[in-house]
Amino acid sequence: MTKRKSIIFLELSAIALSLILAIFLDIKIVFSILLLFLFITNYFIYKEKIGQELVVAILFALIITSYYIYEYSSTNILIGRINLFPLVAWTAGLVILREIYEKLNTSHKFLAISLFYITTLFTIEYIGYYIFKIRLNTDFPSLLRLGIIHAPLGMKFFYIFAGPIYILVTDYLKVK
Repeated sequence: MTKRKSIIFLELSAIALSLILAIFLDIKIVFSILLLFLFITNYFIYKEKIGQELVVAILFALIITSYYIYEYSSTNILIGRINLFPLVAWTAGLVILREIYEKLNTSHKFLAISLFYITTLFTIEYIGYYIFKIRLNTDFPSLLRLGIIHAPLGMKFFYIFAGPIYILVTDYLKVK
């Protein structure tokens, strides 16, 4: 088996194991562990490829997770006052967004990735809230009665603009 096939097999096995563990453990813990595992394996494989964008994504994720205290109605794993799940989820989402952006071959790349980001964000928020029951321990109203992003107004703006701003910042820094 080639190295690439071995890595794909390892990652697919981790995803399958995560699906099984999700039956017994809190979904946020399973997602956090899976994303951390995928980060670590991909970082060691593609060091130069994702290193810089990973650092910028972690900084973005730290800005929001250290400013706003995420407290979920189910299990919370905290590092100080930072909740591990949103830290890992934001970091993963932004790194994946950048990777997709780099592969786009269109004249309106920024517009395309911004629309993709908003659509994906809303879809993931919906699935997380209604299917996986990932809920904050607050009673904030949802965004425009869409049933997503139950957070204070400032957080709603961050959620909507974080992806496009991350792309602009990584472009400005010439992150590859």
